[in-house]
Order: sequence, then C-alpha cells, then structure tokens
Amino acid sequence: MKPCSFDEVQTGVAASGKFWCHEHFGPQARPDIVAFGKKMQVCGIIAGPRLDEVENHCFRVPSRINSTWGGNLVDMVRAGRILEVIEQDHLTQAAARIGDALLGALGEASQRFPSLVGNVRGRGLLCAFDLPDTAHRNRLISEGLKRDVMFLGCGPRSIRFRPALILSEADIEAGMAVMHEVLGEME
Repeated sequence: MKPCSFDEVQTGVAASGKFWCHEHFGPQARPDIVAFGKKMQVCGIIAGPRLDEVENHCFRVPSRINSTWGGNLVDMVRAGRILEVIEQDHLTQAAARIGDALLGALGEASQRFPSLVGNVRGRGLLCAFDLPDTAHRNRLISEGLKRDVMFLGCGPRSIRFRPALILSEADIEAGMAVMHEVLGEME
C-alpha cells in the first residue's frame, strides 16, 4: 500500500463530527502520518509504524525537527486537558449533531435565497456555501461585522464555518437571522 498522510490541522479534533475527519472515508483512508493543530491549541503529528520503514527518518536523527515539533510540558498538559474536556462533554458527538443543524440551516437559506446561496456542503461543524461572486461574499462579510457576526471568506466566493466545538443551536439561529437579514437586503 502506498504511504499516506493527512493534514488535519483545521479538520481534526472533533470539528467534523468524528475525532479525525479522515474517519468519514473508511478504513482505506487510514494514514501513516497525521498533522494536527487548531482545536488542540498545539501542533503535532501522529505517526504509525510505517515511518520505521524509512532508515533515517526525522525522528531518529536528532535536531531535525525539534523547533516545530519538539513540544513542551505546558503544551502537553494543555492538550491533555483539551482531550479530557472533549471526551467528558461529548463534544465530538455534539459537533456531529450541531453540524447537522448548521448544514440544515444553510440548506434552508439556499431554498429561501436560491439566487444567492448555493453549493451548501459540510461535515460536522465544517460547513460552507457559495455566493454568486466575490462582491456578494464580501458584502455578506462586511454587513455581518456591522451586526456583530463574523462570516469567514474562503476562496473567491465562499463562506466557510469552522466554529468552536461548543457552538449551540441558539448560536446558529442568531447567526442565520443576521445572514438572512443581509441576504434579504442583497436580493
């Protein structure tokens, strides 16, 4: 089998409704190396045993990657506590459930504003949609900010969501109310 690695810096640690986003794609997506960050508040990698097939890989040769991946005690303690909270508060399952609500709300927006909102997509809390062009996307962002809601631009015409794991349905409703208000003004 060909070596495989995944960048889960933005998609990992429960955000997709599974602990690792690649888990959505079945056992054939099992990586040899996973890079992670963001939700862990520390960057790191997980490497499987295939790494040992490389004679002088970067973990065997001292000082090859110690500045970025060397870690420290504070990071280790913080990451450990984050993992405990995710497990205790069932945040992975919550991300799946709340993500379904977010995706549903975006789907409703695409039905209400079909000329503006399209290509709704997502897994867990990682959702996105497209607007007709950059001007519409930028207007939604700037008008949202005026109303104390931040929409994140992505690419030339998309809005993406990568919220905190503690996002609630009430948060979604409040954000969607603002989004509908702005989209209504843009029609």
